[in-house]
Amino acid sequence: KPAARAADTGALQARCRQAGKKATPEAMRDMRAPWWGCQAGIIIGNADLTHDQRLTLWDAAQHMRMVWASYYRAIGIAGRYPKCMSILAPPERLEADAASPPLDTRTDEERQREATSAMMRVEGLLGRISAIAASECKRVVLDDQQCFDAPGLLAGLRVVADGMAGR
Repeated sequence: KPAARAADTGALQARCRQAGKKATPEAMRDMRAPWWGCQAGIIIGNADLTHDQRLTLWDAAQHMRMVWASYYRAIGIAGRYPKCMSILAPPERLEADAASPPLDTRTDEERQREATSAMMRVEGLLGRISAIAASECKRVVLDDQQCFDAPGLLAGLRVVADGMAGR
């Protein structure tokens, strides 16, 4: 267990350095949040937001990634983030129980139609802001590229979060 703690400490110190923060115990505790692992998350983490607001924007970013991944899978495009050096065989015997997700009985056409609809809903939400801000949001969230317009990224994530909440 001490070896794992030392590895965590090293990773958290590296995150602090990348975020431009001194590696204090408080900063390292904050660096455990999942959003510090990508460019969009770093912008969310550095923004003047409450913890709940950060969670909401992080959920919006994760939703965008999930929607695009589902869309690519449905139309047969290789994933944006290929699995490299991973074994795709299950590590143990597969069993179903009450907690297992239900079997997906949709046809390929239904999966494609629903994935396309979900992506178009997110695109429609991003259409509520400027095209430049929407493009920045997709570029940073989906491709993990450096952010040049933090307010535009946050505006995009806000409209996606509002759409997820039905507003």
